[in-house]
Amino acid sequence: MRILVTGSSGFAGRHVIDELRSAGHDPVRLDSRKSEHGGSEPEYIGDLRDASFITETVERENPDCCIHLGGIAFVPTGWSDPALVMSVNLNGTLNVLEAFRKTRPESRILTVTSSEVYGRESQGKPLEEDDAMRPSNLYAVSKMAADLATLLYAGQYGMHVMTARPQNHIGQGQSSRFVATAFAEQLAEIAHGLREPVVRVGNLDSKRDFLDVRDVARAYRMIIELGSSGHAYNIASGKLVRISDILEILSEHAGLQPRIETDQDLYRPADRPPLLSIEKIRRDTGWEPRIPIKETLKNIYDAALSGKAST
Repeated sequence: MRILVTGSSGFAGRHVIDELRSAGHDPVRLDSRKSEHGGSEPEYIGDLRDASFITETVERENPDCCIHLGGIAFVPTGWSDPALVMSVNLNGTLNVLEAFRKTRPESRILTVTSSEVYGRESQGKPLEEDDAMRPSNLYAVSKMAADLATLLYAGQYGMHVMTARPQNHIGQGQSSRFVATAFAEQLAEIAHGLREPVVRVGNLDSKRDFLDVRDVARAYRMIIELGSSGHAYNIASGKLVRISDILEILSEHAGLQPRIETDQDLYRPADRPPLLSIEKIRRDTGWEPRIPIKETLKNIYDAALSGKAST
């Protein structure tokens, strides 16, 4: 299938392009910046907020499907620039939906939102897709709005649209604004003698459900192939990992025992996010996570070590 991928140059987007290629699909890239990773696929550079650009791209490429990843993914931006987050994450999604409604209404569309729509506090049981959304930040509000808007297009227009609500995904190529890469890069600098043996951290007591980005990319591919119209799908490992354990595993890979210093600029109150049920995606597509977190973290550290060696 010919599959348009918005946000194709981003962290998850790069892995989705690889996953689609490996499964024999024909991806088309769309992003606000040119890919740094090569590839022979058609590539369109523009803004999700530009409705004409999105519509013209869909008309030109005539895709069978769309995996809509594009948007702002950094939670704190919701507080620092709420208007931007809402305009990109919600209005950008509406532009994608409208472009397909007008030109390719038969196409399959997967809008990727976030597990943040459920909130950041455990609700006592693994949450299913029909459970209440309780967003606790403006980023989550923007994703909830995009999620609900997408699903409305199934009922209102009979379009084959779905949403995915992934938990935190990590892996090679992720920004150092995110915790696993931030730790790995500091440890790599220590290993190369580029800094004192000190790792600066936020709150190590917080817990998160972490997935390898390659498992997440595979989930998106399987949903676009097999998912049911008008449905949302949780993507999760079902296990909460303490941030301190992430640092410990990375330190073991590095063979280091650094001193830990708390950086108040990084510190956030501890929370215990809800676990998500993955029964629906397992039932509809057969997807389950495959890659152990220790393997993921080793890959992240090795990439950081190699990157620091060339600096």
